Amino acid sequence: MRLSKIALIVITLPFIVLLWYQWSFTEKFDQVVYPLEYKADIATASKKYSIDPYLISAIIYEESKFNASSRSRVGAAGLMQIMPDTGRWIAEKQGRRFRVDYLYDPKVNIDMGCWYFDFLREKYDDERLALAAYNSGYNNVDRWLNNGLHNNIDDMLETIPFKETRLYVKKVIKTRQRYAELYVGEFK
Repeated sequence: MRLSKIALIVITLPFIVLLWYQWSFTEKFDQVVYPLEYKADIATASKKYSIDPYLISAIIYEESKFNASSRSRVGAAGLMQIMPDTGRWIAEKQGRRFRVDYLYDPKVNIDMGCWYFDFLREKYDDERLALAAYNSGYNNVDRWLNNGLHNNIDDMLETIPFKETRLYVKKVIKTRQRYAELYVGEFK
């Protein structure tokens, strides 16, 4: 009986401490959940391509959780999860040299990811469509737009055939708002 009381205390005490910390230091706790690393690189690239830095922070969070050495199961690499072929194409358009390992350099990855997002945003004139294309590829978004089954962009976004992409657009928008709330004034 005594052992079970001790076990109960050992199990519940960390949970109680965590709840107390979260209630007492909500913003700090949320900043642990939503980190903001590589702030200078995000600020530089966001300014260069006129993109909201909180949006770029949200993309990085959803793509890699700020893990610069992240690699997806399909081969996307780095903070903004750029596919090597896409990275090669971006580098060519930017007039820079390219090696796959450059995708793991935060400064290069963020700059290339911002350039690519800006390209997509200009192509579609809509951030949400650019996000969908960033996740699933612009050929898919072109096909969805050209199939003529949608009255407007909102309808198309709700009926994206790829569940992952449909959810990705919503998650990035929500995460962007969270970053803007948590890090007010960080990108001035």
